[in-house]
Amino acid sequence: MTHVIKRTLYVGLGGTGMQALLNTKKMFVDTYGEVPPMVGFLGIDTDRGQYDKYLLSKKSPTGRVVLEAHEQLPILVDDPMDIYSYEAENLDWIPDQNVQYLTSMTLGAGQVRTNGRFALTVNYHDICNKVKSVLGTIGSAAHDDNPLWKASAGKDIEIAL
Repeated sequence: MTHVIKRTLYVGLGGTGMQALLNTKKMFVDTYGEVPPMVGFLGIDTDRGQYDKYLLSKKSPTGRVVLEAHEQLPILVDDPMDIYSYEAENLDWIPDQNVQYLTSMTLGAGQVRTNGRFALTVNYHDICNKVKSVLGTIGSAAHDDNPLWKASAGKDIEIAL
């Protein structure tokens, strides 16, 4: 039986987004035994530890559902105060009371929403390049040799955040 699936990129941002991404990927694995080739995942976080997380699945060949290296984009910031002091006039959206929380973002954003936005801003070009790359992979995935999958009509790719 052929499953018709819309080309989709699922993006998880931050700890909660990463957990939602893993759960979504697990649903595909538990339902189909694999992730369809026209579906992609991209986890974006300031905490490298988020990429070590996994969910158990009896349908996965390894018994675990993880985000593979090509599905990850760490947006770490080592010295945010240096960047802030140099670019303060362009970062006026950060409230004065939050500037003190701009510390190293390699183990998370410290539950400070503006830190996450700061990391996104600093890593903007890397994010754009990674998204383009993943969209290219999803858009060009060949399904002719796999009778299980067929992409829905059109080349449009839905992005789910």
